[in-house]
Amino acid sequence: MKTTFILGAALSGAILGPSVVMARDTITAATWLPPQHQYSRYLYTYWAEALAERSGGTLVAEVELGSARVTAGGNLQEIADGLADVSGHFAQYTPSDLPVANALEELGMTFGDPRVVIAAATEFNMTEPMLLAEWAGHGVVYGGSYTTNQYKLICNTPITTLAELNGAKLRLPGRAPAEWANAAGAATVSFNTNEQYGALDKGALTCTTTTAADAYVRKLYEVAPHITDMPVTMFWAGLGHGYNPAVWAELTIDQRRAALYAEADAMAALIVDGTLLEEAAAEESLKAEGVTFHAPGEDLTASIAAFRAKQPENAVPIIQETYKIAEAEALLARFQATIDKWDAMLADVPVEDKETLADMMRAEIYDKLDLATYGLQ
Repeated sequence: MKTTFILGAALSGAILGPSVVMARDTITAATWLPPQHQYSRYLYTYWAEALAERSGGTLVAEVELGSARVTAGGNLQEIADGLADVSGHFAQYTPSDLPVANALEELGMTFGDPRVVIAAATEFNMTEPMLLAEWAGHGVVYGGSYTTNQYKLICNTPITTLAELNGAKLRLPGRAPAEWANAAGAATVSFNTNEQYGALDKGALTCTTTTAADAYVRKLYEVAPHITDMPVTMFWAGLGHGYNPAVWAELTIDQRRAALYAEADAMAALIVDGTLLEEAAAEESLKAEGVTFHAPGEDLTASIAAFRAKQPENAVPIIQETYKIAEAEALLARFQATIDKWDAMLADVPVEDKETLADMMRAEIYDKLDLATYGLQ
């Protein structure tokens, strides 16, 4: 079901008055994700509200949640084609189109703090020449990131040991987690997030991987009442928001700044309220729905820990061969340096302090961009 609404229109008329005409005063932001999903609530609804406020009403977001105009696999091209002015894209769905973005996801199993990852991913995507070229080549202006919390196994049968994992059919985000699971004897199956409920219900999947918060809002507890309480990976490659280049070019510098400042507001709220705080509440809600959280067995824990420890070194030849990126080691080193920078910057910031996180992203990322030229090829 599609949910459409317009935020900021009344504010726009009140501030500008009827005689002022803007080159562009509305943009359409659409996602195929359902209205109850965290990304819909924070990267679209919350972002649109922040945009209306930060633009002084000069730019209004027409938001479509569960929209039919964009799709999980085609979102990247649909932004470039102008089917939506603003939308997101999960890079794992199109690895051949986005080799650089997917190469960075090879390190996903080694990170822990989603605040660090969303800030570092945003900065790196907006400053790393290889990524800027990749987005420009697909006709998209990068605006902001998304990041999940730690994904866990959400299963229709208990999975706590390597013996139980052997033969299981898993939906996993990214190549590296799939390699770990395959080596342990599991089979990996491809379904997008909107398809996982039915696949779990019909037995086409034994487990999906997602967060407790996502499992709760999607009611996966109805078909998968077992969660293995073991972090598997994080998921962030791609776009939280990408802008159509022609639309971006029509915006004034002040409107671009307002849009990006609102991105910082929305990302911080997504991570603090919609990810870290909501995760704890979701775990209790899932238990109330009859979900059992299972402690992983020692062999399962040891298996993923051993894989994780080797992944930074193993990722280099994999990226060189799979994604044809010769300078893989240097690319990963630059990204790791960005991660380390944000890890240090956020070390003393309380987890619940979304205002400071947003301010830091504005100052360290968006304020350093030349908005007279950024995104204009």
